[in-house]
Amino acid sequence: MDDDKDDENRPWYHDRLMDLEHEGWNIVSIEDFLSEEEELVTERWLYVDFAVELAQELLERTGYLGDAASQRAVEQSEVWEEELRDPMNAERVLEEYSAWAKDWRPWEVILNSALEDWREAGREESYASFMARFDALDISSLPSTLILSPLLSNPEAIAEIDDALSTLETDEQRQRTAISKAGTMLTEAGFDVGELEKMPIIEALNWVSQLHDLHDLHEDLRLLIVEQIALFDPKLAAHHEERRKALIHQTSNAELRNFRLQMDAIADNLHQRLANINDLLNRWREKGIRFPHADSIRPIELLEWETNLPEIEASIHIHMNALERWNQITALWGDEANSGAQYAGVLEDTEQFIDHVDHLDQRWKQYELEAMMIIERYESRGIVMGDWSEEILRDPRSALQQLKNNEQRFQSRLACIDDLLSIDTSFEGEEEVLSRIAVLKEIDVDADVLENTRELVETLAKRGARHRIMLDRDWRELVAQGKADESMPTASFNLREYEDEIGLLRRFGTSLSSSTDGNSIIAGDIHERLKNRTRQELASLESLGWSVSQLLREVESDVVSTAQKIHSFRPHVAAYAQLVRRLTPLPWDRDIELALEVQEQLKDPTQLGPLSEKIPLLVKHLATKKSDGGSFAFEAWQPAPIRQTLVPVPESFERHTMVPKDALGDAHEAILEAMEPEVSTPEPESEGIEEEDDKASEPIDKIELEPVEEVHVEETQIDENLPAKRIMKEPEPLEHVSNPIVYSNVIQFLEAIDLDDVADDVSMNGADALPNVRRKLAKHVGIEPRDMRVDRMLRLALRLLPQSKPTDVSNSELLAKIGGNTKPMKRWMRARLENRHSGSNDVFLDDALNLGKALQRIPGPGYQLPLGVDEYELPNSSETEQLEFEVEQLIALMNLPSAGGIIA
Repeated sequence: MDDDKDDENRPWYHDRLMDLEHEGWNIVSIEDFLSEEEELVTERWLYVDFAVELAQELLERTGYLGDAASQRAVEQSEVWEEELRDPMNAERVLEEYSAWAKDWRPWEVILNSALEDWREAGREESYASFMARFDALDISSLPSTLILSPLLSNPEAIAEIDDALSTLETDEQRQRTAISKAGTMLTEAGFDVGELEKMPIIEALNWVSQLHDLHDLHEDLRLLIVEQIALFDPKLAAHHEERRKALIHQTSNAELRNFRLQMDAIADNLHQRLANINDLLNRWREKGIRFPHADSIRPIELLEWETNLPEIEASIHIHMNALERWNQITALWGDEANSGAQYAGVLEDTEQFIDHVDHLDQRWKQYELEAMMIIERYESRGIVMGDWSEEILRDPRSALQQLKNNEQRFQSRLACIDDLLSIDTSFEGEEEVLSRIAVLKEIDVDADVLENTRELVETLAKRGARHRIMLDRDWRELVAQGKADESMPTASFNLREYEDEIGLLRRFGTSLSSSTDGNSIIAGDIHERLKNRTRQELASLESLGWSVSQLLREVESDVVSTAQKIHSFRPHVAAYAQLVRRLTPLPWDRDIELALEVQEQLKDPTQLGPLSEKIPLLVKHLATKKSDGGSFAFEAWQPAPIRQTLVPVPESFERHTMVPKDALGDAHEAILEAMEPEVSTPEPESEGIEEEDDKASEPIDKIELEPVEEVHVEETQIDENLPAKRIMKEPEPLEHVSNPIVYSNVIQFLEAIDLDDVADDVSMNGADALPNVRRKLAKHVGIEPRDMRVDRMLRLALRLLPQSKPTDVSNSELLAKIGGNTKPMKRWMRARLENRHSGSNDVFLDDALNLGKALQRIPGPGYQLPLGVDEYELPNSSETEQLEFEVEQLIALMNLPSAGGIIA
């Protein structure tokens, strides 16, 4: 009954809906559509029939969208198929499909619109064939199909359509064939082409292009390995070829680029090594080595050559040494060039070649020995043979032959020298004779000079003989007068002694050698004074705490030696504070035993010099030691402070002296300034005076003192019950120079005159080294014979040294200016020394002294250079303008213009 009631309630179209559902359609939307307005259900059902037919048609049309649309068409077809199961979506899908087909399947839209015409014309099979052929076209042919669009609606244009469509198919087939061949080639080369034939043409072509690029890279790599690496080492090339093949299946360009860089580096390295070996062989060939092959080594031979290269180099080194010596000898001894030439440069004949060269070298040394013996014989007689030594070193055989050829002239020079030395020149002619002897010794004179020397000897001998005859006559007169002793051997007197003896007898009637007591008396007085002063100085050092007990014992037995020791350690005692500053920072906790030993040595003044020199060794020693972790502190011994006595002192610490007017005065003044002790301001000692704490920091009033000539204060005269009053003002300590420019200029001057050790002292110690600078410069003042310009330079330098005055900077600049103009003078001295067969020591002051002696022996032509002490009056150190004028004058003298190639 219920079923009958349901049937009565169902709409009349229910059965038809069920039929649609059984056919696979989705009827939910249809039911909803029909139930919206029941009065119009009949009209709506007509629309449903239309929608079902349209959906059925679209399902047929979208079931296969063709190859042109590719994967996107497949996905779109599935979407539309699902949507078309609901007929109510048919119109919307039609719109979507029409829009899509216009772009991707235009032929289907045209053919479908003309379907009735094709049916009426009886061309349904052709219609279906064209549709299938169009759908089978590749997406790349889509633009070409648009040309055929006007023909598709005309069934009568079947032939034109077929021809055009065949053309498109042929083009596609040709492209497919090309892609297939490319794929086959790439597959044979080892590349994985994948499903190349199933890909769209454009996609396949792109994929083939990528694989071709990759193939080109691999081909370049293969050729690089074959052509650049396999030539040197086939095994190495095979190894890298396997590596390349392993990279074929990897499409990463980065890995290929890295592999290419590696191959390029290996190839470049191999070629560079080959070039280096060939360059080395060519250099050896240029030096005379002959190899079995005249061309370069081949790449395949590189590794073998590199393996044997150390042994080859050792052999060539031995042969090259012999070859170099052979070339040196044969270049001078042309007659020996042919002998041994067959062995030169041939490595296989190295032993024979070495034997031959050793034979030549033995002969060379034999000639050299004979020539040196001849030179030694003449040099022992004073003949300067410096040029001959150079000639012997250059070619001993030629030098020996020349020496033998000139032996007669050497003997003549020696004979003339002996004759000149035999002449008595004590009274006159000594300078002339010494000058002529120097000429004969130092210059290879010709026969005219020798003849002139013989005439000079004859003239001086006659003059001396006449002089002695006159003196003999005077002596006989004195003997007759009873003033002279007839038994005195006057023949042993030279002319000067003879003259002096006769003159003394005529004046005093007594002989020169009558008494010698005076000399011993004077010597005894000097000896005693030296001993007393030495004792006083040692006693002063002992009072300060210095360990000088051994020296006090030595002064009684050998005062001279003791005085020399005191002189040597006196600068080190003065610089004791500087030595302590250098020693204290060292890490003494690494060797405490050594530290205690050094502390003991500091008390002994004779050990200060060696200890100062050992500081670099101490630093190295302590650097190699390890710290024991203790808390050892190095405390250097300090001498006891000098107790101030109640003796008046000058108002100012600065010592005023007269301006020295000569070189000796300069040197003396500089030595006094250098010996001036540094004045330290001691802590005031309290002798019965208790001062309040709040007054401890107040300055002590300075008391002006009347100048006194001499004050003697005996300690016993001081009343101990009375407080000691300060009767003098404390000397203010001299401020050190702080401007680094001053020290830089001083160092520049010292280095210019080659006092490098003094310059280093200034560089390390600054103002503490200035006394040492003054001493060093003063030591060289007033020396003669020497170029007077050097004396002037040193005297000016002493005035320009820093003295803690405002003019120190300007004075130091003048000092540096002098140093900057020493180079021309150095060159001039070197040239003059070499012209007089004396080499330069490259030490300015030594060269100046040596040149002075050489110029005294052999003066230069023209104006004679002043060689005496400079006595020119110079301005004081505070007179800056006058000093600047003197410096300019000195520089002008140091850079004299050349006249005829001769300076000064």
